[in-house]
Amino acid sequence: MEFSELFTQSVREVLPLVRRKALVYYLDFDGAYFELAGEHAGLRSGTHRLLRGLIDCFETGFLVFTSAVVCGTDGRWKATLHLAGAGATASFSSIAEVLARLQLQAGPQTAHASSGAMRISAVCPATGGRVEFAYAGHEGIFMSLTVDVEGEEVPGPSPLPDAEGVIAFAVSEVPGGLDSVARRLRRLGWQVAEFGALDQAIHRLALDRSNGQTLPLLLVVAEVSGQELAALEPVSRALPATRVVLAVLAGSATLDARAHSPVDIRPLPLSPRDLERLTQHVDALTSTAASRETSPMPLYVHEPRRVLVVDDSVVNQFVARGQLELLGYEVTVATNGREALQLCRERAPDVVLMDMDMPELDGVQTTRHLRAWQQVGIVPPFPIVASTSGEDMDRRRAECLAAGMDGYLSKPMELRRLADEIHRVLPERVGERPTTRH
Repeated sequence: MEFSELFTQSVREVLPLVRRKALVYYLDFDGAYFELAGEHAGLRSGTHRLLRGLIDCFETGFLVFTSAVVCGTDGRWKATLHLAGAGATASFSSIAEVLARLQLQAGPQTAHASSGAMRISAVCPATGGRVEFAYAGHEGIFMSLTVDVEGEEVPGPSPLPDAEGVIAFAVSEVPGGLDSVARRLRRLGWQVAEFGALDQAIHRLALDRSNGQTLPLLLVVAEVSGQELAALEPVSRALPATRVVLAVLAGSATLDARAHSPVDIRPLPLSPRDLERLTQHVDALTSTAASRETSPMPLYVHEPRRVLVVDDSVVNQFVARGQLELLGYEVTVATNGREALQLCRERAPDVVLMDMDMPELDGVQTTRHLRAWQQVGIVPPFPIVASTSGEDMDRRRAECLAAGMDGYLSKPMELRRLADEIHRVLPERVGERPTTRH
């Protein structure tokens, strides 16, 4: 089995629980396609136990699931899983039960009583790989699994399929209901417009059709109510050039309709190869640059903005990246203030999300450096939003604003609050409509 497909199947098995707990999740893949050799039951078991462990640690919040296969420095292939979460955690006794189930025991050298934080390393009994667990108190939890794997790298499509700027609509009434589909489609050359309600997307289709604007060649919708299929079948018949995909949870009764529906019904999450196959189906005649020039491109399609996340906590790095990429932004991470200054000089971001508490240069000091540079033209102007935790929030907010920051967010960051704050401080481009979420 190919590794990214194995990871996709593992996430599919836990998504019903994620949805029942109203958790928002983000999923991504990186690295090579890798065909696993021999039996892989142990890797599936090891992946499942960590996914379940992370989910069981949270009552509400945001989860990040990422995986990759890379060639290590020793020439051996390594599969890595990085899982993180932030939000309202379960009781400490419940987290302790999860740790016991995962055979992760905190000793005095790994726990910090003053903050409640802990770091634990152990061996995964299912794979023999290395498990890392980090609990950062109310800021969140991070887990990882690194395991040596046997097999061989397999080439994906070469070159990767490229939609060449063709439009796709992504629709989910549940935040994160399509995980990272919009971002992964953009990697394959799609121009993606996102909608928070199916009726809004259908209305936009009708409006664009009547105005002679370019129509999407892909419409991906997350099933939430169970009524989506009935609404999408007329759309699929009316727009034969548009590939209509309904993404459902494993076990959905809608999967029974696959054999006789014009809608392409697929289980969530969509794998990398699912999206590549959809891209390969773009009709060459209707996706050429010449044909796209025959009708105007809608204003709601635009290039994503760039956010620099500055934070020394691995938990916050993974969670903030996942949240921002889910919202449609490109993300770069700096692990400290000095690195942030260097990155801003190399390529200025559209906005900075700045942690307050960092060694060497903290968030206030880094912000003052950036504002001084902007005054003399070393870097262009861009907004800076603080992200911090701790006590005496009123004092810390005042300190951030006095240093020249444009906004303030407390950790753990709620997805909706983060989206609203970034949208508030980030000016619109000329001719651009605010469409990260409709």
